[in-house]
Amino acid sequence: MRRRILLGASALAAAAVSTLARPALAQAFPARPVRMIVPFGPGGISDLVARIVAEAAGSILGQPVVVENRTGAGGNIAAETAARAQPDGYTVLFCSVGMLAVNPVLYRRLPFDPGKDFAPVAPLTDTPHVLVVRPGLLPEGAGLREFLALARSEPGRLTWSTAGAGSSPHQTLALLQSLGGAELTAVHYRSGAAGVQAVLTGEVSATAEATPVVVEHIRAGTLRALVAAAPERLALLSDTPAAAEAGMPGFVNGSAAGIVVPRATPEPIRAALEEVFTRAIGLPDVRAKLAAQGTVPMEGGAPAFAETVTKEGARWRRVLAGMTLD
Repeated sequence: MRRRILLGASALAAAAVSTLARPALAQAFPARPVRMIVPFGPGGISDLVARIVAEAAGSILGQPVVVENRTGAGGNIAAETAARAQPDGYTVLFCSVGMLAVNPVLYRRLPFDPGKDFAPVAPLTDTPHVLVVRPGLLPEGAGLREFLALARSEPGRLTWSTAGAGSSPHQTLALLQSLGGAELTAVHYRSGAAGVQAVLTGEVSATAEATPVVVEHIRAGTLRALVAAAPERLALLSDTPAAAEAGMPGFVNGSAAGIVVPRATPEPIRAALEEVFTRAIGLPDVRAKLAAQGTVPMEGGAPAFAETVTKEGARWRRVLAGMTLD
C-alpha cells in the first residue's frame, strides 16, 4: 500500500510541474483529510490566515485541510507535535518565521531541531505589526518618542502582552527595546487576540500585533495606534506613522508565516504540497481576503521560505544577543 501511495505521489509531482490536476490528486495524495497544526490560538493572525489558506488548499486537494490549534511556548508545542508526526504529508505545520529563526536563539533548549526536523514547503503571508497602547496611557498627540520616554523613566513598569515567548509580538518588543533603549515587562498569553484583550481591559499597557487583530479596535478608539512597524504607512491605517516617520526606521517587524512538513516526508509529496499551497495563496479570492485585513501574500516556493528563515535568523541573533529562556 505504501509503495502504491509513493508511486502515485511521484506521478503527481511530475504532473504538478505545469498544473495540479485534481483527479490525479484524488487517486494518489491525499486520500484523507490533511491536518494543519497552527501554533497560536483562535482570533490571532496565525489562526486567521491559516483558516483562509486551509479552506482554499482543501478545495484544490479535494480533501479538507483541518486546522488544529496547538498553543503555548511561542509555537514550540506545535512544532514538537508536527516534528513527531508521521512524515506522510497528512500533517503540515503552519509555521511562523519566528519559530524557526527566533526560538533557536531565544530558548536554551528546544523540543525540536528546526534544520533537521522540518523541510520548507511554501511561504504564505506577512502582516505588519502596529504598536498600540491603551487609551489614556499617553497625552493626546503623543507618539512613539513619548512612549519610549515614559518607559525609560521607570524601567520595567510598562507592561507588554505577547502571544508567548518567542512569538512575533515578543520579537517586536525585543526589537523596540534594542533600538529604543527602553525596558518593558513582557506578559505572555496563549494568543495574539488574548494579548490584545489584555490591553483593552487595562491589564497591560501596550502590545504590537498584526494589523487585522487591532484595526477595528483602533478605528473604534478603544486602542490607540502609535506606529506601524513597517517601511511605509499601511493602507488600512493611513493616519498611523510608519517606522521611519516615527524616528525609528529599523523598527520593522510582522507576522510572517509559511508551511513546513517533517523532514522525512517524501520529496514527491512535498512537491505536491508546495504546488497546492502556492496555488492557494495566489487565488484572487484568497488575496482579496488577505488584502482586506492588511496581509501581504508571499511568493517564491520552498527556496524562498528557506531564505527568509536564514535572513531572519541572522537578524534576530543580533537583536536577541544575550537574551535566552529556559
